[in-house]
Amino acid sequence: MLNSFKKFYRNLFQGQLFIVKASGRIITDKKSRENLISNIKELTDDGIKILLIYGGGESIDIAMDEAGRTPLKVEGRRISSEIDIKIIKKTLAGDLGFKLSESLVKAKLSATVLNALPPHWTTAKRRKKHDGITRFDGTLENIDSDAIREHFSATNLAVCPCLAFTKNGTALNINADNVAIQLASKTKANKLVLLTNIDGVMVNNKVQSYLTSGEIEELIKDGTVKDGMQVKLENCIDALRNGVKRVHILNGFKKDVLRNEIYTSEGMGTMIIRENEKETYQKEISKKQL
Repeated sequence: MLNSFKKFYRNLFQGQLFIVKASGRIITDKKSRENLISNIKELTDDGIKILLIYGGGESIDIAMDEAGRTPLKVEGRRISSEIDIKIIKKTLAGDLGFKLSESLVKAKLSATVLNALPPHWTTAKRRKKHDGITRFDGTLENIDSDAIREHFSATNLAVCPCLAFTKNGTALNINADNVAIQLASKTKANKLVLLTNIDGVMVNNKVQSYLTSGEIEELIKDGTVKDGMQVKLENCIDALRNGVKRVHILNGFKKDVLRNEIYTSEGMGTMIIRENEKETYQKEISKKQL
């Protein structure tokens, strides 16, 4: 069954751009990392273009603790000082980046491995000072979707941590979810995939195979979804409104979760679609299951 669906989806997605975000915990876990790379290889061998963005929150906290520094976070957002960014760069581009490169070589998978988002793709804007601390974290601006897509004319895979440069060349730490969502929105990626440590969106203790943007809004309104998941889903809805075709929330620690989400009709997590596409999507699924 997988092979028949795979042939259909391979033809459908060939040449399309997927933005995949992986949490740092997935990258540090060797088994999960190598399984992710194996899945990515299968997709890129089928002609799918993938930009893999990764974070490293837990690894950064550990590295800062080893350096005798206490991470400063306000409402879940990291405040990065000039000392902190040195640790962050070393952790993301050095430690985690090297782990990814090792897995890519082991899988014989060709890729462009970057240590920060190229300045001709996007620049970063520094956040305002916090209690007198000059911050080395920020947001993305001036995203050039044409430059990003042009890069994929020569490769099917690029790997990059959530770091970006200001106009004067200063590296800033950017929230990885925000990086993936903004890049997917600007490039109007076919898919935005968020690999986390949860199975998807839960309703009545059951993972939902798919939800519409309108259904998500109702879940937020009635309190079913709240806190960090609420923020994540609100950003997912924004991505759909800005041109991303599909958003997927998956558990990156599950074996072959990316491959099975893309190449099977039932998937392994939650796919989010636009409200006006629900009827069309249901008809597509019915046809494939006949």
